[in-house]
Amino acid sequence: MGKDAYYFSHDSNAQNDPKIIKLLFNHGWEGYGIYWAIIEKLRNEPNYIMETNYDMLSYALRCGTDIIKSIIEGFDLFEIDDGFFYSISLKNRMEKMNNIRDIRAKSGRKGGKSQAKAKQNTSKTQALKESKRKEIKLNKSKIYNKSLESIDKIYLDELQNSNLDVNVEKQFELFRDYLDANGKTYKDYRAGFRTWLKSPYCEKTTEIRDKRNKEVEMKARVVKRQRLEKNSASPEEIRAEVDKAIGKISRKYTV
Repeated sequence: MGKDAYYFSHDSNAQNDPKIIKLLFNHGWEGYGIYWAIIEKLRNEPNYIMETNYDMLSYALRCGTDIIKSIIEGFDLFEIDDGFFYSISLKNRMEKMNNIRDIRAKSGRKGGKSQAKAKQNTSKTQALKESKRKEIKLNKSKIYNKSLESIDKIYLDELQNSNLDVNVEKQFELFRDYLDANGKTYKDYRAGFRTWLKSPYCEKTTEIRDKRNKEVEMKARVVKRQRLEKNSASPEEIRAEVDKAIGKISRKYTV
């Protein structure tokens, strides 16, 4: 590993950047320090790119996941692409530094220049291999997330939470039958199914919403009863408070 393995340039007036000022306004000097810690982490990654695994990054930096996500996503300091993020500013700085290093290596300096260049080339080759591996992984992820197989139980549950007026699992079965019967294909099956849910083919129902309301009602009854029993309320007071809680929650889940 070269002696400059952990080096990158850092402007002395970086805190005057409008984006940084906005960061300081929201998170103070703690946020400023975490931002540079993230940049340092990126600097040590091949091709200066990392996955948006905020939980792992939060653990590594010993800070909250929410502030990590806010700094990466909230101030235009980083670019995010399908599960990965990077800093354009850092990439530009490292490209400039690598170009200068290449020029110096070619100037014919004595004292182990050939060996240093060999190590540098090896490092570049490894970085290119790692970058290619991540690129392949990223492309596979993009392809899978558009396939029919990607519409799994987790994705169906996500759609169900935002489409309470249809039975999403039942509609997916009908969607697959439609594909098989008509030989229909999509470049993006997830997008195709979302369109199906908004189409005339999709039968509306109150089944799911009624089921959710019943679940909410039962939960409200249990929680409210436990609280009132703890406070030694009378049966009549318990019944009145439970009905009141159910009414509030039912209105919340009713369109």
